Amino acid sequence: MERVYLVHCDRYDSQAIAKSIVVAAQALGVSLPHNQSVWLHPSCPWAHSQFAPHAFTHPAILEGAMLALQGNAYTIATNSLTGFPTRYSYQKAGYNDLVRKKNVRLVALDELPTSHVPTASDALVHKEVPLPHWVRTAPFTVALPKLTGSTFLSYAGALRHHLSLLSGPAQVQHHHRLPAKMVDLLPIAPPNLIVVDAIQAAHEGGELSGRPVALNLLIIGTNLVVVDAICALAYGLNPIEMPHLQVAAERGYGPIDPAQIAVLGELSLDELRRRGQQVKGVDPLPEHYPLPPQVRVVRSPKAEIFGTAGGLTEVFFTFEHAGFSWRKARETTLVIGPVDAVPDGKSDVATILFLDDTSRVTSYRGYSRIARLRGRNIPLSTLLSEVPYIMQVGNLRNSLGGEMLLARLTSQIMRLYYAWLIPQKSSMEKEVIV
Repeated sequence: MERVYLVHCDRYDSQAIAKSIVVAAQALGVSLPHNQSVWLHPSCPWAHSQFAPHAFTHPAILEGAMLALQGNAYTIATNSLTGFPTRYSYQKAGYNDLVRKKNVRLVALDELPTSHVPTASDALVHKEVPLPHWVRTAPFTVALPKLTGSTFLSYAGALRHHLSLLSGPAQVQHHHRLPAKMVDLLPIAPPNLIVVDAIQAAHEGGELSGRPVALNLLIIGTNLVVVDAICALAYGLNPIEMPHLQVAAERGYGPIDPAQIAVLGELSLDELRRRGQQVKGVDPLPEHYPLPPQVRVVRSPKAEIFGTAGGLTEVFFTFEHAGFSWRKARETTLVIGPVDAVPDGKSDVATILFLDDTSRVTSYRGYSRIARLRGRNIPLSTLLSEVPYIMQVGNLRNSLGGEMLLARLTSQIMRLYYAWLIPQKSSMEKEVIV
């Protein structure tokens, strides 16, 4: 029977976290390495004090993991979401300070060369995926997901985090088939140990916009699917009803029924469910978001929530939680997918915005401006930048300033540099320092 270890932890105390990881590893039968290279893989889709203040794994979790695995060489490495340079997220998450204090290497995976590797023979979406060679050869990996809400999946846990192995276009490609896409990646670079940061989980929003909720919990295990099933329970959800877990279970990657999982440690499943009652989920459908009357969302039933629709809802939450008001928006109709009709424009500034390549309508009378964001799956960074700007609610580029531009430029230069320096030399990838 698959096992998961639950720990009560009510503060970000790296010493207490380290002790919990050691005890959990022993109970799970995991031999912690010594004098090896250890890869710490945190969640860091983006970090920003105003727009994404609770989206990333807390630095104390990383420090606790390093204390638990003393005597090894540590590398912190992950990818942010497409369009957000990982080196920028590291700085805003406080990881740079941790590296300086602990003398640990910090690797931005989006800057490393990649090569295509095959996935499982029964893969539904990706028969192969681009990955840095270093990711596939790390001797010991500790995945450190952050438990958050998600406008794509109801919650984001271990499986959603594992997708951050992919960088660039691979993260966005086939996003409308997200459940199967995540399961396809499961055989690739599975972690040796998983420690989920649910001390302060995030709810009332998506992966970037969620607000903190004190679950006071670490979820520790070795199987991504099993850990994710327990994450669902901790988030107040039934894992058997989660689409991505259903696909994973059907393909034999692990049980998702709590009755088939042995729960070890300090907390029972009943206590886990009790804590999950604190979580306030959100309606992921953008047309249900409480927008002012001059803003309308028209979505085709063919437009899955896993794609642009879920991303638009994340935009609404992110800007609202950052202090912007949608009441100030110009008259706008946002169209997702092929629809039969949209309301006529009523003002001189009425704008219709088509949000993917499939979006269309036969007639759009009364609109003085017609705009389109192209792509079958539009990156969340693009939606965050363009939608509020077109609606005259806020300008993300101005809010982020030159710091983000510099990070993007530096990241591009480093990608070109390492592509020239180490196209086939996997051993040198380990020396990439942010």
